[in-house]
Amino acid sequence: MARRARVDGPAGAMGVEPQVRKAFAYVTRRAPGGHELLVFASLDEPEGFEVPKGAANPGETFAEGARRELFEETGLENLAVLAELGTTWYGDEEQRFFHFAAPSGVPARFAHTVTGCDGDAGEVYDLRFLPIDDGLTARLVQGSDAFVAVLRSRLAA
Repeated sequence: MARRARVDGPAGAMGVEPQVRKAFAYVTRRAPGGHELLVFASLDEPEGFEVPKGAANPGETFAEGARRELFEETGLENLAVLAELGTTWYGDEEQRFFHFAAPSGVPARFAHTVTGCDGDAGEVYDLRFLPIDDGLTARLVQGSDAFVAVLRSRLAA
């Protein structure tokens, strides 16, 4: 079951239509040391990492937006949503988080040129898997870390 949290201000109150609908993709894989999360180096915060994310287009569900953004930012396609982890609000931005499993054969680190029509199109992302451990949230930029604890508990179950 997805969790809902109101993070910031009255725009997150129920019944208020969000101005921006953001979808986040947590892609995990099992490694010898435990589960890992797919991230890329932040363009805005050089010391941090982000997860694939972006706005869901009009007429697109959040899950469809997460899947499309995942493809545009990583090249990984046709991944099924394992779970919706939860929702947060940041001002008038509704943010939903989804869990996907990485397909077999994805390398531990790879580069991908972002496609699509957003501002990051043409950027080359350095993607890698990081261990989902106690230090992970400190390495993620604000926002990308919102449901790591929920993800960890689901993976431990």
